[in-house]
Amino acid sequence: MSVQERDEFLKAAKSGTTIRYDCRVMIVGENGVGKTCLLRRLMNEKIDDVLSTDGINILRRKCQINIQSGEWQFPTEGKITKGVTKGVTKGVTKDGQELQLSSSGQSEEFADCGFWDFAGQKEFYATHQTFLCTNAVYLLVVDISRDFKTKTFNNMIEKEFNNVGEYIDFWLDNIHCYSIDDTNMSRHYNEDGLINPPVIIVCTGIDKIKESERDNRIQLFQDHLNEDLNVNDKRRHIRKVHILSNKFPKDYVQEFQRLRENIFSEAKALDNWGDQLPTRWIVLEKEMYMRKEKHVLTYTDAKELAKECAFPDVAKTTSELESFLKYEHDIGNIIFFKDLNNFIVLDPEWLANVFRCFVSHQYKDELIGMPEWAILTKTGMLKENLINTLLKKLPSLTSTEHKVFILKLMEKFDIIVRPKNDEYKQHMYMPCMIKPMPFKDIYGKNNIENCKYSSWFCLVFNFLPPSYFNHILVSFVKSKQLVFDEKDKKLGIYRNIGIFNLNDTGSEILVICLSKNLIAMQVRQLKNEDVCYSYVKKQLISVVDSIKQRYRINVFYKIRFKCQDGSLLDNNGIGYDEAIEKNEYRCTDHDEMHSSKDIYRSWLKKPKTGIMPLTKRSNLFGQNVTKLRLNDPNIFHYTTLLKVLRLLR
Repeated sequence: MSVQERDEFLKAAKSGTTIRYDCRVMIVGENGVGKTCLLRRLMNEKIDDVLSTDGINILRRKCQINIQSGEWQFPTEGKITKGVTKGVTKGVTKDGQELQLSSSGQSEEFADCGFWDFAGQKEFYATHQTFLCTNAVYLLVVDISRDFKTKTFNNMIEKEFNNVGEYIDFWLDNIHCYSIDDTNMSRHYNEDGLINPPVIIVCTGIDKIKESERDNRIQLFQDHLNEDLNVNDKRRHIRKVHILSNKFPKDYVQEFQRLRENIFSEAKALDNWGDQLPTRWIVLEKEMYMRKEKHVLTYTDAKELAKECAFPDVAKTTSELESFLKYEHDIGNIIFFKDLNNFIVLDPEWLANVFRCFVSHQYKDELIGMPEWAILTKTGMLKENLINTLLKKLPSLTSTEHKVFILKLMEKFDIIVRPKNDEYKQHMYMPCMIKPMPFKDIYGKNNIENCKYSSWFCLVFNFLPPSYFNHILVSFVKSKQLVFDEKDKKLGIYRNIGIFNLNDTGSEILVICLSKNLIAMQVRQLKNEDVCYSYVKKQLISVVDSIKQRYRINVFYKIRFKCQDGSLLDNNGIGYDEAIEKNEYRCTDHDEMHSSKDIYRSWLKKPKTGIMPLTKRSNLFGQNVTKLRLNDPNIFHYTTLLKVLRLLR
């Protein structure tokens, strides 16, 4: 919260505050393990008509929890239903109305409990960034009957996870990096040294294992889990493991109840539990929720609503309204961006459905007669005719203004991009929908004889979220001309690879690509000259760091170099400090010694004239030395910097 937002909050609070209890449950995991069935069982509902989740299923205010007793209240078809532990007379109606008063006429306090059921298919992972948050309880669902071993990349093409261990590892990494603020780590730890948000592992499919083998299988799962996580900090998110069956819930009534109690207990421990909010904010929030069937609200209508809810001077200033909208966006109730404020998305699931139209393959059979679909999967180009056809799948998206707004949102999230190339500026591209190809098939066909190759400059990450490289690729597409492949008649943009011209003559070509937890780039030049591409290196690092800040992603990287024809299937090579300090190093790809200078000379710029005073000197990352932090893992230390400067005199 900025200083201005804090001031607006405190000003609004002077008119009165209301305590608000909110419990958000995020259900994640592999496709087909029973996430939606688990949600139904938690709500005491049948699972006969459950279909695989396509995108994200968001159920805000699905039930309410009595904050005193912990009893869960479930909606039925327009009726009030009883809780699961004690007979109660409270509940919520199917349409989400407030709970009735008890027979005694006394009002009790309840927490709204909402569920976000995430699709398990990988094509949806790039859109998950929009909806993940810190103040939530995560249920990581796995099928305990499935294999646990891990392998996710083959020939630099990311494969579907095919076992339990990969999904647990991936989701813990994803939750950890999206939810931790590395500038203030202490506030995420509780008194037991655990990290928020909490993750509860729910093992389904126990009924698929013979009864005589179940105890052994549970022990093996726990052993694998402990071995796989080792001493990694992400394991501090895990609270408990629940083992149950969606198919035979009556055999696991107590386990389902323990899971409900566990969810409630963890929700109470989150920072936002019992927030005191300005009363008029609560009133406006409810007014907007009542209109969520409209899906979107114009900013003008939001101002009128704010005026009705006692927001002062809305006609003169919208600072408090924008602070309120940003708060609602941060907790996931709405989607709002100040630079795209003509519309406010009241129903995040509606936005998820829009993303689903483009990302899902559910309409592929219907569109088999459209060559525009084949163009999308081969080149990434999103034709206007295909956009219109896909958006027709959403009857609620009717106006041209809505369409323009949606496309701008997708550009903001880097899901689509317009190339810098003059002749393609009017076209939109969607890299995440391009059919993956082996790296050698792309890079090999672009090989040119008598071409000079630089070494590979690599950033090796502790973990790379699915959408991270897409952000980087889109950033370079916006700033540099893509190479045009004359043979295939397409731009040099691929699923996890971008090929760019660094000059107008086409004599210098930049390749940026993704491998497992690694981003690498190389320059090919048609002229045999010693050229330093430190400006490209600085741009990459600048983009990587800006993405970290923009999405508050807690990832770390180290710089490594690889020889020009080194393999990117591993994270070997030579580290930054080692390359600077040693004259040569042993290349594991060729099992021979290479000159260290040859490996880094294409990326490290030699100062033109002398050495600047230390207080003004910039390091190789383009940062001012006086701003360096010795405990920052993303940059090297003063001692290394001084060694570099001595070598480059």
